[in-house]
Amino acid sequence: MTNVRVYGGGGAKARRGSREGSPLLAGLLVGIVLMIVWIALARMTLKDVGLASWGVGALIGIAVAKTARPPTRATGTLAAFLAAGVLLVSKVAVVTFGLQPALREQVVKGPEVVTLMFLADMRKNRSFSPELQRTIDMRPELVRDSSFMGPGEELRTRMTDEAEARARAATPAERERMVRAYYDQTIFQTIGFWFLLITSFGPLDLLWMGLGISTAWKLGQGTI
Repeated sequence: MTNVRVYGGGGAKARRGSREGSPLLAGLLVGIVLMIVWIALARMTLKDVGLASWGVGALIGIAVAKTARPPTRATGTLAAFLAAGVLLVSKVAVVTFGLQPALREQVVKGPEVVTLMFLADMRKNRSFSPELQRTIDMRPELVRDSSFMGPGEELRTRMTDEAEARARAATPAERERMVRAYYDQTIFQTIGFWFLLITSFGPLDLLWMGLGISTAWKLGQGTI
């Protein structure tokens, strides 16, 4: 008679192991979702919302602890490293895909900035009305006169009025061309991205990031 051995205990353990999730994968997925939400929030508010760093770290820690069997100091360390990486990548992503496009949209819609762009373009191409352009050519010292209530004030006012009228009458394509020429290629290429990125790491932002990482470390161990 053949003896049949039953390995029930080992098979049950194997099945339980196969059903367990990956703490690393869970932390990454939660981090990506939170990054997308953070970018959307930045675009709507035109702010980096540094306080979100704390919440991101906390949720990553919880996700790692929930999928770890059991959560340990090692999973807490994993959660802290994941939180640090996600927060750094999120900062760059928020500036690139959130603040930068949102600020550009505001510039395109903002009448004051667009008027200044048209004014610069009209001065460069000498495209004011014939009478005004003649005065500018004959009296360039009036354009350089920046004193309040000085002799050049009337001339500068006329120039600004014509630029404002040109900006109001411009088609969306013309406004877009002006923004590309004077905002994208001059202002934003010079200081835009790096200025926004550096200013996103203020003292309070660093504090929230530190709290987020430490909270991820604690919650990743299954402790509060």
